[in-house]
Amino acid sequence: MLELSDIIRTKASSIEQKIYAKSSLIGISHGLEDMIVEFQLRSEIFVTFQKFEFFMVEFERYKILDDLCKKVYVFAKNIDFDIVKHFKNTVFIELDEDDSMVHEWNIIINHLEHPAVFLSHEIFYSSPAKEDQFRKFNGFLSFSEDILTETLIVMKDKLSKYGITYNILNINHEKHDEDIMTRKMSFFINRTLSEIEDKSSQLITKNNLLENALNENEELTNEIIKRLCYAAEYRDDDSAVHMARMSIYTSILYEMVEISPKKVKLMNYAALMHDIGKIGIPDSILLKPGKLTSEEFEIMKTHTTIGASILLNSKRDVIKMGYELALSHHEKWDGSGYPFGLKGRDIPLTARVVAIADVFDALSTARVYKKAFPIETCIEILKLQRNKHFDGEILDLFLDNIDKILRCKNTIDSKFNNSVNEDVFTVLFNNPMGYFIEG
Repeated sequence: MLELSDIIRTKASSIEQKIYAKSSLIGISHGLEDMIVEFQLRSEIFVTFQKFEFFMVEFERYKILDDLCKKVYVFAKNIDFDIVKHFKNTVFIELDEDDSMVHEWNIIINHLEHPAVFLSHEIFYSSPAKEDQFRKFNGFLSFSEDILTETLIVMKDKLSKYGITYNILNINHEKHDEDIMTRKMSFFINRTLSEIEDKSSQLITKNNLLENALNENEELTNEIIKRLCYAAEYRDDDSAVHMARMSIYTSILYEMVEISPKKVKLMNYAALMHDIGKIGIPDSILLKPGKLTSEEFEIMKTHTTIGASILLNSKRDVIKMGYELALSHHEKWDGSGYPFGLKGRDIPLTARVVAIADVFDALSTARVYKKAFPIETCIEILKLQRNKHFDGEILDLFLDNIDKILRCKNTIDSKFNNSVNEDVFTVLFNNPMGYFIEG
């Protein structure tokens, strides 16, 4: 049996087919329906709804058409016949699941003076549209009597399949002059464009609201991160300053190995959380001025899993990256690190970047248990750990850009006097790298 989709395909040579978004189809459908009402066209119409719930959205509109039209044929799946039993001129045809019309959007107007045929079939892509209004349909709009005749033949066969007898008869109507016909076409076009404009405005408003919501969520997430950092500062001033430097060092280095600007921005914030697990380390160990015993060091090592536990199972990308860094920044390229002894590229790229910045900052900064090493010594120590502690290729990039790293270090240390407060975190979140690099 010939299908409406066959008409779409076979008329490609004479009809310009289009790809329509669902939002545009709503405009076309409403334009045709409103033209029937505005000019009181006592016609037959055939309409396809992919789901009965879509018809219910248009329920009041079709009550008006039911009163006006000679006959309305509505095709849909899963029709609730109790709801529609009071329609007097509308025939409801419940489509089988395998009927091709399940995937179509059609409106056909059988009127002698004003025929109109809109046929379309949904296009299914490997990646479905995330928003319903952006689903795509292939089809065309025609005002040709010949196309209407071909379409009615198909509709007759379709109705026969569902046990409904239909005779193809053009509905006679008094002739109208050219001025009336021009006004009707102008009405349809203007009403359709107005409908599409309204839908576009709604989409713009929705997207603006969504963007505002995302911005608010990002601000909330950043606020939580800052508060976590303040908590760490109360435990250990050195750790807080260390987090600020780490945020800049890792962002500079990560930008050299990651092409996504979004991920680089996430690193700027996520790196602040790499040592957040030290909140759970006792002061007697965290603040001990001398070398840790082996037992104390085992406890210190748990800051990786403590940090991961704090950040576990978040849906926010920045917290997910923070979890990855907290857990894996002490893993080593040769497999001798902790907590799991990961080796080589089994270690997340983000953690391999942080490992280099972390050790450099520890070497180049004075702590309660040691003095800062000269920069030349720090560099030599890093070089000795190439392809041992560190990913050699990433280490080379770090050392090639050591001048930029040192400028940032000097800016942080001089401007914030080795004491991290709300001012430095505000700078970190509002202007991540530029402030320190330019400073």
